[in-house]
Amino acid sequence: MRRLMVVLCLVAFGAAAAGAAELRFPKTGKHAFLVDLPRGWHTKTDAKGGLLLIPPATSQHAMLYLGIITDDSLRNAELGAVALAAAKPTGLDHFSTKEPARITDRKGKVHRGTAFIGKVPEKHNMFRRAKIIIIPLSPGVWAQAWVVSQYGASPAEQRALEAVLDSLTLVGE
Repeated sequence: MRRLMVVLCLVAFGAAAAGAAELRFPKTGKHAFLVDLPRGWHTKTDAKGGLLLIPPATSQHAMLYLGIITDDSLRNAELGAVALAAAKPTGLDHFSTKEPARITDRKGKVHRGTAFIGKVPEKHNMFRRAKIIIIPLSPGVWAQAWVVSQYGASPAEQRALEAVLDSLTLVGE
């Protein structure tokens, strides 16, 4: 039975990847993300102007969040301070680790930044792991890409998430 579930998950992942549609977020503006959104995934904008990328209901152990941060008060701040400011609404107030991160643009230029990793406070007795990638774009402007996951993600879910992350690029006018 377990093998059957793994095979079904792999087939579903392959079908979802085959039906990917390119999405630009935000639709207008100097800086934006381009991402190949697999069939079955949907999006939801929030009050802060970010975009949540939500996988199909059967595999929601991880989600992605994209946004462009524009804040002149953080203009000379270190990337860690920008990440903490972005994470504040979630209750995350420190990071356990950080690592180099990068996102390319359509021209092949590599934008370097940092990934900050921490735990979002518990809800329903389950913590969520947040990996927040902050990429400086121009003075006072940063790209943020979050991966928020919780315990129970299957290998197929992880591969689907990685495929979406791998498709993520930046554009600038």
